[in-house]
Amino acid sequence: MRSSNVALHVQRHALLLSLLAAIAGSTNIRRQNSETLCEHAEEEPLLSCSKVAARQRHEAWNMKLEEAWQNLCRDDRNLPLMEVYLDRRFRSNYKSVYNTDGWADAAWVNYVAVPADGKGIFGQLTERLVDSVHRFSQHPVIVVNFGTKAPEDLDPKRFPHLVLLHARSLRPTSPISFNFNKLRAVLLAQVKVGASLDSDMLMVTAQADHLLNRTAEEITEKYPYPMMPTHFLDRDVRDREASRRLHKGNFLGFSCKDCPTPTMRWGQAQPTWTYWSLPFLSRWLSAKIAGRKEQGVPTADIKEDEDLLNVALWQEGATKAWCAFQTGGINFLWENLDAQHPPGPYPYYDDTRYFPKGVPVAFFFGHAEKDPAHIDKALTYLADPDRVAKPAPNPFFHDMKFFSDFEQIRKDYPDLKCTL
Repeated sequence: MRSSNVALHVQRHALLLSLLAAIAGSTNIRRQNSETLCEHAEEEPLLSCSKVAARQRHEAWNMKLEEAWQNLCRDDRNLPLMEVYLDRRFRSNYKSVYNTDGWADAAWVNYVAVPADGKGIFGQLTERLVDSVHRFSQHPVIVVNFGTKAPEDLDPKRFPHLVLLHARSLRPTSPISFNFNKLRAVLLAQVKVGASLDSDMLMVTAQADHLLNRTAEEITEKYPYPMMPTHFLDRDVRDREASRRLHKGNFLGFSCKDCPTPTMRWGQAQPTWTYWSLPFLSRWLSAKIAGRKEQGVPTADIKEDEDLLNVALWQEGATKAWCAFQTGGINFLWENLDAQHPPGPYPYYDDTRYFPKGVPVAFFFGHAEKDPAHIDKALTYLADPDRVAKPAPNPFFHDMKFFSDFEQIRKDYPDLKCTL
């Protein structure tokens, strides 16, 4: 047995003993904290700290999950946060999406919470996101609900490739942003290859599946870090003066105490990952929840998940980024994509350091549209028979030109600092 495996075996044993001690006399956390879970949650969790520690499985994905769990389960205050429950209405869907080992091979993962009174729009937005994934993707979508009420329109029969899971949200007294539940959803969903989608996103083409295929190729044992799409904002404070000289409108500097020097352009918080990435994500999430330093970086004052992901990737020397695969709103469908009309500004959200000719973009998703009626208009537009009958428009754009595939861009611009 290799020394690394011996060390992991010792860690497993120690973690299991500590977990058994932590939950002694409290064997049914589900019932004790039922008010913090949706009523549709199953009685027993799919995953919990004690279940993961007791697995003793040796496949790479299971070992990485155990390693990730150790980072969060050492603190017994996190035990309820590391439980995830299947919605009992989705038992059949779960069996078709997950294998007998409890893993989904590849999936889109969303996180959400709707108010207990049912008001608000995020349930409606999530339903439309799930609808778009069912229209265009060959892969399932996993929604992790962190509220006590389930989004009303997520029906297992209407959406056969949807699995709805339930987990407790971060503690109500916690100063941590709700958006850190996005990272928890990644850890709880048990997906080998995944991409995180926000509720206000809309998939607009079957070519979006290319992203999951490429994720499996790029994120490996040798390069285990999640990858994010390049942001339209330039946030590198080293570019402050250059941005002022050029009168750019996409500069918004980011700095924090004892944070590392950026290793790449700021990324947007739609990470993609493989199981190799899980220890990285839990390492930084556990530090943030505890408010402690990680590798010398203070996490307490890092406000959002996007900020933490960027800082963590810089600190660990990550260098890979996706080109943009989403754009603001959904009007681009008829104004830019189908019309093959270049989006503004030109160059497309450039900076002086990484992307002097602008950021390449793939029109896979719309993002930040929060008007359900306008999204319905887009879904109707996408399904129009006349549009469907036409040849698909070129979905990739860079330097005032549209391309049918990213390889053409890579060939013409071999020094790009992003990929797709």
